[in-house]
Amino acid sequence: MKQRAYDTAVRLPALHGPLFKGLPAGYHDVYGDLDPTAAPAVLARLQLPADTPHLAELRSVLAAGHRNHYRSLHAWDDAVRASTD
Repeated sequence: MKQRAYDTAVRLPALHGPLFKGLPAGYHDVYGDLDPTAAPAVLARLQLPADTPHLAELRSVLAAGHRNHYRSLHAWDDAVRASTD
C-alpha cells in the first residue's frame, strides 16, 4: 500500500523533500522496514540536491541490502564514515 502512495507522491516535485525525509525515518524506526529494491527506485526518481543530508548514507545502506537500522546496527555508522572520507 505504501508503494502506491510513494509512486503517486513522486510525481509531484513539491513532495520530493518530504517523501525523502520519510525514507530514512522508516529505516531508523523500530518497526520500519524499507525494501532494498523498491526504496532505491523511489530515490532515483526524486529530484533532490546532491548535498541532501543523509542521501548518500541511505543509498549506501540500501545498496548493501539493509532494510532496517535495528537489524544492521553498524551499517548506518559505516555509511556515515564512508561518506565523510
